[in-house]
Parts: sequence; structure tokens; C-alpha cells
Amino acid sequence: MILRTLFIIAGFAGIIAIFYVSWFWRALIAPMIIILFWDTIASFLRKKND
Repeated sequence: MILRTLFIIAGFAGIIAIFYVSWFWRALIAPMIIILFWDTIASFLRKKND
């Protein structure tokens, strides 16, 4: 569980770092994080219900 959480945090940090470098992609940071956060929460809920 701890390793999974670390990978999720590292993934978010990597996405922010990559998209923050380019001014064109800065507008996509928030929607991308929201989509990934939603997908992560949905996967946790799906596995919890099984």
C-alpha cells in the first residue's frame, strides 16, 4: 500500500514537472490531474467493492 501511494505521488509530480516546462501545456495541468485523480479513486473503489 505504501509503495502504491509513493508511485501515485511520483506520477503526479512527474506529470506536473513535464507539463510545467512547456507554457503551452500549462493549461492542461489541472484537467490532467483531475482525470488521473478520478481514475485513481475509481480504481480504489472498484477493488474495494470486489
